[in-house]
Amino acid sequence: TLFAQQQSTTKPIIEVTGSAELEITPDEIYVSVTLKEFLIDKKKQSIAGIEKEFKSITSDLKIDNKLISLQSVYGQFEYDYKTNKRGEFLNAKTYLIKFADLEKYNQLVTMLDKKGIENVYIQSTNHSKIEEYRTQVKVEALKAAQQKAAVLLNAISKKVGEVQLIRERAHSMGYQQPMYLKSNVAM
Repeated sequence: TLFAQQQSTTKPIIEVTGSAELEITPDEIYVSVTLKEFLIDKKKQSIAGIEKEFKSITSDLKIDNKLISLQSVYGQFEYDYKTNKRGEFLNAKTYLIKFADLEKYNQLVTMLDKKGIENVYIQSTNHSKIEEYRTQVKVEALKAAQQKAAVLLNAISKKVGEVQLIRERAHSMGYQQPMYLKSNVAM
């Protein structure tokens, strides 16, 4: 029968997976800094003054203006819990700053007036050569799969033949610190 003929010509197959990881240090660090008006003795410290000080500090640290972008502008009423009334309307601005490393970030945070800062946090990280590293990790995962197949086949006195199929398995690369690149492949 046709089924019997197909069965006899089918080549033996072994399917294995290989994986690889590479730890890299990000060289693109995006930091969000929110400046917000505040009150001193019931006198509002304007966002313009806070922003002027912020820009002076970034200039002193030689942070290029091209690396600083305005992310959002908003305002809100502060609630006065003593009088149970709505208080002053306070403006805020959020800036996104791109750093190559955390040295200037640490200097910036040290120099900022804490009263005018609502929050500072690392929004995201990346690496300028991320695609190159992804390719490198995929190649290493494929080599690991090939080596695993050779070891398993050697145990039964067989050798690796022609590769029939290579399948890359999706892997979630969520946010991690430090950055890891992972890859899984099946042969």
